[in-house]
Amino acid sequence: MISLVVCDDEKEFRKKVVKTIDQLFMKNNLDYEVKEFASYNREFEKTIQQSMTSRIYILDIEMNSDISGIDIARMIRKIDWNSIIIMVTSHSDSGLDALKAQIMLLAFISKYDEWEKNLTSILKKAITKVDHKKVLSFESNSIMYRIYVDDILYVTTDTVERKCIIKTTYGEIPIHKTMSQLIEELDNRFFLTHRSCLVNTDKITKINWKQNTIYFDQEKVDLLSRDRKKGLKDLVSMG
Repeated sequence: MISLVVCDDEKEFRKKVVKTIDQLFMKNNLDYEVKEFASYNREFEKTIQQSMTSRIYILDIEMNSDISGIDIARMIRKIDWNSIIIMVTSHSDSGLDALKAQIMLLAFISKYDEWEKNLTSILKKAITKVDHKKVLSFESNSIMYRIYVDDILYVTTDTVERKCIIKTTYGEIPIHKTMSQLIEELDNRFFLTHRSCLVNTDKITKINWKQNTIYFDQEKVDLLSRDRKKGLKDLVSMG
């Protein structure tokens, strides 16, 4: 499902934007949902923070509040560099300000220059770019993390500090969740090779069955229990 968020304080224009979205997505038989906001509020904040997949945001730059569309985009980018952001504006100068704000916009659209045609064209482009890969979202030490599940190599437990360590293709991230909780949140490509190790079987490059060592591109882990070998062999052979 593709998730879209529309934020504009002009109700009529907001409804027209949603109508344009409906026409395009229904015509192409796409599974989607749209959330509407007249301004940035607590519910909008939760929507950004709880996102499990990349979204398409359509934001009005100028709004009758202290928070502009550019401000909202900056808040999104603090935790999410994968979602698509499209700005709409009544003034070309505001569009230039948006492009200078370093918030990685896909485009900005004038409300008075064939906006429906332009929005439809930009949305078609956005659909091809939006990332539907599963994301693991969590908070640790007051920092919100969004990790692509594809980037996880394995997870181990730290019994001393009672937390798990997620090993990704780019580093380690501590998470205050139990192994059982992570097993529930991750998908069936992950296999428990040891009571304290969960591996992404898609990322395994080789296995030394005698030494109980599992290899990834630049990493390895020596946590393979005897009673878990058959299950892992079955998964690897299926892959």
